[in-house]
Amino acid sequence: MKGPSIKKGSILPKFAAIVYVATLLSALSGCGVLNGLGLAKPSAKIAGVSIKDIGMDSATLLFDVEVKNPYSLPLPLVAMDYGLASTGQQFLTGRSDLQGTVPANGTKTLPLSAKVSYLELLKAVKDVRPGAVMPYAAQLGLSVNAPGIGPLRLPLNKQGELPIPAKPDVKVAEIKWQKVALDEVTGLAKLSLINRNQFPVDLTKLVYAMSLGDVEVARSALVKNVAFGADGGAGEIEIPLSFSPQQMGMGFLRMLTGSGAGYKFGGTMEVGTPFGPMSLPMEKVGNTIFRR
Repeated sequence: MKGPSIKKGSILPKFAAIVYVATLLSALSGCGVLNGLGLAKPSAKIAGVSIKDIGMDSATLLFDVEVKNPYSLPLPLVAMDYGLASTGQQFLTGRSDLQGTVPANGTKTLPLSAKVSYLELLKAVKDVRPGAVMPYAAQLGLSVNAPGIGPLRLPLNKQGELPIPAKPDVKVAEIKWQKVALDEVTGLAKLSLINRNQFPVDLTKLVYAMSLGDVEVARSALVKNVAFGADGGAGEIEIPLSFSPQQMGMGFLRMLTGSGAGYKFGGTMEVGTPFGPMSLPMEKVGNTIFRR
């Protein structure tokens, strides 16, 4: 028995073709291939940059990379690569493998940390010294495995500034004795401090130790708020001295009644800066004068 014949000019073949194309387009859209044809693709941007763990040897740049997934499927993450340069001179490269996915039709923020060694930086970049604020250009790449497309690298660029801390200059300008006796010695030591950085620092705490001759006469911490301007900003701080010289001998007591003595001073300045908190070491060996 023969089936019904289709007459020439019937609209049935045209309708069937339309249904087929619509079905195919729906399937392609669902698997993300249409996105690969240029209708949509993942995007990424640097949402923020901060500097962490600033020390005398290194600092860590932390980039927050925001990734947007336009697909109806999770977007697998592959890796993040980066390169840092200053005035065209590259001083750091790296790559970090990633795990996980970006939710379907969602966003996710990924942290990327890049630790900068100042020693390696100073070797690679000419005309940079401790105390400088150095401009940098960061080139990042986020690699994903896009559905229907495959491996895809999303390039990112960011410019910023990186501080290279320098020690402050410090000296004990003078010591003013308030009492010099065998049972007790008290006084005030006047410190002169100079900021050698191209950025201002705000002292919040001073941790110190001080010796006269070979005898330690002070070891303490002082909470003090003093602002030091950039490029040679200077200031003075008085630290209290109080000790008993009985165990130090008459020779040490005679030294205290003289016009001055050699000293050794060391410690750290806890400071706030435009780039975040820092701990700046201090050290000085010299001679100071005594006043009464």
